[in-house]
Amino acid sequence: MKRLFLIIPISLCLAIPACKKASGPVNGKSVQPNNNLDSMVSMTATVNGQAWHSDTAYGYYVQYSGNDSNLRSLLITATQKINDTLTTITFNIPNYTGPTAYTIDPPVNTATYYVGNFRNFGASGSVVITSDTAYALKGRFTFIAGTDTITSGVFNVALP
Repeated sequence: MKRLFLIIPISLCLAIPACKKASGPVNGKSVQPNNNLDSMVSMTATVNGQAWHSDTAYGYYVQYSGNDSNLRSLLITATQKINDTLTTITFNIPNYTGPTAYTIDPPVNTATYYVGNFRNFGASGSVVITSDTAYALKGRFTFIAGTDTITSGVFNVALP
């Protein structure tokens, strides 16, 4: 029994230093969009003649499930809230290959404009990706979604 009282404190003395948190690298990525390299994350457009400016904007890649596939989709979403109405512009570009012009041609490349719970699919238009860096995706767009005309669109979104 005396040995037990001796072994427990010695074990605790050896175990406590092992609980120290490892310090991370100083140059690790931050959790902020664009790793603090770009504070201009936004999307702007003219919707039916009225200025539209996003409150939030982001882009992300979706890898295909095949192990041998290098294909990926690009999804871009931006929202704006005015009074209690939420409006959203989204783009879905399957088989994203990098900076180039993508024609809106559903069901392949799609653009959607939401007003509250009402969804208007883009029937025609284009999304032009002008820059694709490790932290930001920049481009411009225009499309017609039902009775809504979205023109002079510009985005600068963070990529994960």
